Amino acid sequence: SRCLDRLSFEEQSAGGRPWLCVEPDESHEPGGFVRLWAGQRPIDRMVRVQLHGPASGIHLFFVFGSADTQMPHFHLQIVQIGESSCVYNVDLLPRLDPVDHPGYYEQVFFPLNIAYWKATQDRNNACASAVGNPAVAAYLSPWGIAAGRPTDSAELDRVGPRIHDYLDHYLSLAGGIDYPAPDAGLLRTRNERHLRCFFDEKLDPRAWKGLYRLAGRKQGGEIRRILMQELG
Repeated sequence: SRCLDRLSFEEQSAGGRPWLCVEPDESHEPGGFVRLWAGQRPIDRMVRVQLHGPASGIHLFFVFGSADTQMPHFHLQIVQIGESSCVYNVDLLPRLDPVDHPGYYEQVFFPLNIAYWKATQDRNNACASAVGNPAVAAYLSPWGIAAGRPTDSAELDRVGPRIHDYLDHYLSLAGGIDYPAPDAGLLRTRNERHLRCFFDEKLDPRAWKGLYRLAGRKQGGEIRRILMQELG
C-alpha cells in the first residue's frame, strides 16, 4: 500500500484475478499467487509473489526500475521455515558500479546508513551476525539487511521499521536521482546481464529448490520469467 499510495501503478490482472494463480504440480489446491503492476518511469514494474505450503512459505516483493535508467531495484524476501522461524533479506540492487560512480552511491545508498546500523547493531537480531549467501550478495549491495540463519517473527517485528525506511527511501528516489546517467543502451544491457545473474538458479540452488517445491517446476519457471522480464 505504501507504493500504491505514493506512485502510479496499474495492476496487470488475468480476468480480475492475480496475474498468476499458483497450483503446485502435485496438488489442485491453490499454492499462492503472483500479482504484477506496471509502473511509470522511472519504475517499470512491481511484483509480489506469495507461495505457501505445509508450515512453509515464500514472500517475494520487488519494485524494478526502468531498464534504461539508473533507478535501483527494491528487493524483499521472507521465507517461512516451520511454524515460527524464517529467514529474510531486504536491499536495493544498484544499477551502477561504485568505483566508477561513487556519487551515485552517496545519493542512493548513504541515506540508508542509519536504518542499516539500527538493524545490524542490535545483537538480538540474527542479521547482526548471520550474513546471507555471499554469491547472492555480490549482486546486491553492502547495505543489505539479511538473516542468513533462521530467526523468529519477533525479529521481523523489530526490523520491520527499517524495512519501511528502505522502501520509503526507494520511493523518494523515484522522484529523481540527481546524478548524470550513463548511456541508456549501456544501462539496459547491464540490467539484462545483472538480472540474468541474480536470478540464475545456480546462484542459490536451495532457494530455487524451495520455490519449485511450492510452485512446481513449470509455474516456478514462469515466476522466474516474470521477475526477469521488463514490461515497458
